[in-house]
Amino acid sequence: MTAKQAITNVKDSILEFTRINAIRRLSHGVDVKRTEVFNLIVLGVFFAFLDGLGLTLLLPVLQYIQSLQSKKAYQISGGFIWDVLSKFMGFFHIPITLVSLLIMAFAPIALRQVIYFINAWYSARVSGKIAIRARMKALDTFYNADPDFYDRYGVGERVNVVMNLSTASGGAFVSVISFFMTILLVLIYVAILLKMSVLVTLCTLAAGVLVMLVTQANIRRIGAFSRYAARRTQEMYSKIVERMNLIRLVKMRDQKAQEKKFIEDFSWEMFGVSVKTAIRAATMEVTSQPLMMIAAFITLFVCVTLTKMGLPQIILIVYILTQIQAKISQINSNRQAITSNMASVKLLNETINVAAKCNNIRSGELSFTNLEQSIELSHVEFSYPELHRPDGTLLSSGTDVLKDITFTIPAGSFTAFVGRSGAGKSTLVELFARMRDANGGTILYDGHSIKSYQLGQLRRSIGYLTQQAMLFNDTVYNNLIYGLGFDPTDEQVRSALEGAYASFVYDLPQGLETNLGDSGVRFSGGERQRIGLARVLLEDTPILVLDEPTSALDSESEGYIQKALEKLHGKKTIIVIAHRLATVMKADQLFVMQDGEIVERGTHSKLIEQGQVYAKLFSSQLLVLDGLDTEALGTINDQGSSQQSD
Repeated sequence: MTAKQAITNVKDSILEFTRINAIRRLSHGVDVKRTEVFNLIVLGVFFAFLDGLGLTLLLPVLQYIQSLQSKKAYQISGGFIWDVLSKFMGFFHIPITLVSLLIMAFAPIALRQVIYFINAWYSARVSGKIAIRARMKALDTFYNADPDFYDRYGVGERVNVVMNLSTASGGAFVSVISFFMTILLVLIYVAILLKMSVLVTLCTLAAGVLVMLVTQANIRRIGAFSRYAARRTQEMYSKIVERMNLIRLVKMRDQKAQEKKFIEDFSWEMFGVSVKTAIRAATMEVTSQPLMMIAAFITLFVCVTLTKMGLPQIILIVYILTQIQAKISQINSNRQAITSNMASVKLLNETINVAAKCNNIRSGELSFTNLEQSIELSHVEFSYPELHRPDGTLLSSGTDVLKDITFTIPAGSFTAFVGRSGAGKSTLVELFARMRDANGGTILYDGHSIKSYQLGQLRRSIGYLTQQAMLFNDTVYNNLIYGLGFDPTDEQVRSALEGAYASFVYDLPQGLETNLGDSGVRFSGGERQRIGLARVLLEDTPILVLDEPTSALDSESEGYIQKALEKLHGKKTIIVIAHRLATVMKADQLFVMQDGEIVERGTHSKLIEQGQVYAKLFSSQLLVLDGLDTEALGTINDQGSSQQSD
């Protein structure tokens, strides 16, 4: 090892020991205002000054009491403190009596407590504001992130970051400020001791450094425990939320005992970590306290035998030593708090950074209000990237999903995409709203690149209905107007509900104020879909995208959705993904997808005549289709017989 490397290692050790490195990491990851730092420092310095002043003014009180007990005449030449105090009291014509000296000593102590109260109040405000800023930063980054981020982090993990880890950022900052303010207090105590005796001061400093060195190993172990606990807690949040969302599956499979055991095992695991952390903290305390007491006794011995100090000075030194002992314990507690909170802050920033790196979709400048001509896709390709967790483990391999997709959707037309699961249909429609961006090719809206439009306007112009209607645990009305941007009239709401065949909500006991329950659990699948469609219709967007809107519905509910689409046909640009082909038989054009490619295109009747992929899909669903025309049925039956004979 070279001398330069050795110096660097020593420097890093000092910076790590003094928590300077932790503060640097904190400054890069936590949004702290300069005024907040300045105000906390001013309050801390003022508190430390008043605390030191109160201690200093105890010496004249003790000396005065000693002079009274010894019945000796009061001597004004009592050292530096007496000189300053006598000049101050003489300037304000204050008589030197025991009462006046006690008042002088008590005044800074009382004012110190006022500053302490203000500091505690302000620290809580700063900590809370930092946590809110961290929370909003996380939310903003998460909302802007591409779907790749959501594929990597579960709901529980994201909730843990937003609610728990963000709170730790505020606690970390306040712990840092408290750490340095406590050190400042210790330095003031040391300055007082230094004024009284250099030898006593050296003994005290040696003891303090020894205590800090002894506790350093425990601080490192607590940091390791904290990092482990932060990661495991984030993982468990994800697991618990996931299982709560699938509570019906848990009940149906009678897995209550296993799931409870799963959470219980984690709870005991965290219990073990917390106990180990408590043991480390207790070890620091039981190690440091005896060392500080031994140092105090040695210092007391030095005072009596070597310095020949008077009783007032010895009493004050003993009192200062007890204060230093308490502050050393507080410093260790602050170091522990910084280490613990920094583990959470590190995980918070790590998750935010991943989300920021996944934010690759940028808004354009063109305004988008309506589709006038067409949507054109030319040689579009898309691949899912290879995803890794922060620890480097592979989450999912990259896969090619869409290959050389080219077609045109005229404005006002009804276009459908069909095919078996995994063909790439849902990924394709995500490109229309730029939920994902294509890796290759071009997508044009009215001749302009999709990337040139304002992202928010483009997305608000697309009404989106998925296989499972996205509903909040809120009233019917609040679900209908979510993100609407204006207050609809009663007529508009009723028209949307009637257009979606969802007028049944008016017959409910509470009407539009009926609560839907978690994800609309209090309603059937068909009712939820019709409420979701009503929200889309209330938005009155020029483009409708329906991703498997009827795949989980009964025939009656499917019929309602079909009727709603028939009414909208020609009025809006409708794009539908469907497994159940009865929903899209009347589409202007059908695209059949297979392995990420369009293998057939045309109208229903044309594709039936061709007797290829679409015809086979349609034939397999004949038994579940209602209202199928006899001519089409006969055509497919003839084709089926022909194919069998072949």
